[in-house]
Amino acid sequence: MARYYIKTFGCKVNQVESDELHAALALIDACNVDSLEEAEFVIVNTCTVTGEADRKVRKELRKAARTENVLAVIVTGCSAALKKEELREIDEKVFVLAARDEIPAFIARMTEEWVFADEVDAERPEHPASTSSAALAKRVRVPVKVQDGCESFCSYCIVPFVRGACLSVPADEVVGRVHELANLGVKEVVLTGINLGNYADGECSNLAALLGRLQAETDIYRVRLSSIEPGDVAGELLSFLRPSADGSMPLLCEHLHIPLQSGSDYVLGEMNRRYTVDDFREIVRAIRQVNPHTAITTDVIVGYPCEDDEDFQQTLDLVQKIGFANVHVFRYSPREGTAAASLMPLDPQLIKQRAQRLQELADQQAADFKQQLTGKKLEVIIETVDDALGVANGTSREYLRPSLPVDSLPKNVQAGDIVTLSL
Repeated sequence: MARYYIKTFGCKVNQVESDELHAALALIDACNVDSLEEAEFVIVNTCTVTGEADRKVRKELRKAARTENVLAVIVTGCSAALKKEELREIDEKVFVLAARDEIPAFIARMTEEWVFADEVDAERPEHPASTSSAALAKRVRVPVKVQDGCESFCSYCIVPFVRGACLSVPADEVVGRVHELANLGVKEVVLTGINLGNYADGECSNLAALLGRLQAETDIYRVRLSSIEPGDVAGELLSFLRPSADGSMPLLCEHLHIPLQSGSDYVLGEMNRRYTVDDFREIVRAIRQVNPHTAITTDVIVGYPCEDDEDFQQTLDLVQKIGFANVHVFRYSPREGTAAASLMPLDPQLIKQRAQRLQELADQQAADFKQQLTGKKLEVIIETVDDALGVANGTSREYLRPSLPVDSLPKNVQAGDIVTLSL
C-alpha cells in the first residue's frame, strides 16, 4: 500500500482539489499519512500567484526530495502548468504532473499496485470527492468547488494563463454535493472558485440562482463565499444576506471578501480592474444597507509599478474610510508572462515601507471591527474541542475565529455544535 502526503499551497480551490486527490487515491488503496517523513510519495499542490508563493513551493520541493524514504515528489497545480522544466530541474525525485487525474495511476505504477479501471468502475463515484465525504464532514465547515478558470486578465495576474477559461461545475452536481454534506452533519459550506462570480450553468445563470437552489433543495445551514469580484456583487446576490422576517439567520454568512487591489483610479485602470473607486464605495454602501453587520474583507496590492506617493495615499484614505474587517496586504511582484512584467518595478525598500504602513492600518481596522462586535451575540460553529486544554475553536458568521474556554460553553459541547455567545 502506497503511503502519500499532500502539501497544499494557495487558495481554497487548491484545497478542494487536494480533497479530490485524497478521494481518487483511496480508489487505489493508497494510505494518507500525516507528514512527509512517513511518506513514500509527496504531492505538492502548488500556487504561483506571487514570487513568494513560488519561493515557498521550491523550498518544499527541496525539503521533500532530501527526505530519505520519499520515492517521488509529485508537483501539480498552477506552478506545474507554468514552470514544468524549471521544477523538474530541482531534483531527480521531482516529477511534474499538471493534470491531477494522472497522479493515482502514476503512484500505482511506481508501486506496482495499479487497480485497473474495469475493476473499480462499479464503485467509482460520479464526483470523485464524494468518497471522502464522511471524512470531510468531520470538519463541519467544508469547501465546495463550483467554478474554475478566469478570463479577466488583470495586468499583474498569471492565473488566467495557468487556469484557462471559465468553467462551472453543473448545478445539479453542486446541489447534490451540498445535500450529501448537509445530511452528514456539515453546517457550513464555502463555495470556492477562481472567479466565483462568473458561475453559470443552464437555468442557474448566476451565483445567486445557485444559492437559490441550495436554499430550496438542501438543508445546509449556512453558506460562505470564498471571494467575489466587485462587479459581481449585485442586488440579487445581496438578498441572501438579508435577515429573514422572523429574525432567523440568512443563508449567506455576513462576510464578503471583495478584492480592492488599489484605492487609486489610475492604478486600477493600469491593473485592468473593471471598476472605479466610486464603484467600490457604492458596493460597500449597498452591502451595509442590506445588512450593516456584514464583515467586508479585501486584498490590496502595494507597489504596483505605476503607483506613486499620491496613489498610495489614496489607497490609505479609502481603506481608512471603508473600515474593513481585515485587509490582506500583498507586495507587488512581477509575474513573467503578464502585461505588467515589462514595467519598471518600484524600489523594493519603498514597497516594503508602504506595505508596513498599510499593514498597521489593517491591524487597527481588524481590532476596531472586533471591538464593534464586543457584547453582541455571535453565532459560532464549533470546529474542534480540546478537552485536555479546556479550549474549543470555532468560526462565526463574520469569520471571526475565537478560541473559547470549554467551561464557558454548554455542557458536552462538541464539533458541529452551534453556539450563540458574546465576545
